[in-house]
Amino acid sequence: MVDNQHWLDRWKENRIGFHEPAVNQHLQRYLPQFDLPRGACVFLPLCGKAHDIAWIAAQGYEVIGIELSQLAIEAFFEENELDYERLDTDRFGIYKSGNISLLQGDFFDLSNDDLGACNLVYDRAALIAMERHDRPRYYDHMLSIIPAVSNMMLITLEYDQSEMTGPPFAVPTDEVYQYYSDAFSINLLETNDIIDERPRWRKVGLTALSESVFRLDR
Repeated sequence: MVDNQHWLDRWKENRIGFHEPAVNQHLQRYLPQFDLPRGACVFLPLCGKAHDIAWIAAQGYEVIGIELSQLAIEAFFEENELDYERLDTDRFGIYKSGNISLLQGDFFDLSNDDLGACNLVYDRAALIAMERHDRPRYYDHMLSIIPAVSNMMLITLEYDQSEMTGPPFAVPTDEVYQYYSDAFSINLLETNDIIDERPRWRKVGLTALSESVFRLDR
């Protein structure tokens, strides 16, 4: 079972293979296509200490992230040499530095008020961190908290789940359409075979691995 303690332990033990060493290439390629106005808000669920956070902020956007691990959030600010202020509420520790606000707490404790008027959701590692039986709740909660004007950039992985237990978990393309097509017009931007880029997963038994990038428009 992958619960909150699992993720806290992984950060504590530095078992963070899901953390990308650079800004995501798909983000850099496709974010300009959303044509967001300067100052627009981008929401990153389960953001960790991703390099993507600082990169998006550097493009002139407000960033709101949610992350369970205090270690991850404080590592982000330390590694990016950013001073921050922390405010504690009944649900979150809120870390703020310039146009970056990172909320330390549980994604499922977020409400619509917490995200204000965010224009875009960037989901690279949140949906694929959820086990299949948890994902319906994730889809429903995401749709309940994001503003009606929010579009989404979503990155998923797909593989034979019987070959690896996860995380990350396999998310079939048809599942994305099943849960999001009522709220969004969905465009599959690209799908790539990336098994050769992830040799450690081949070592654990994966024979194939594909990565898909979706654009979801209201």
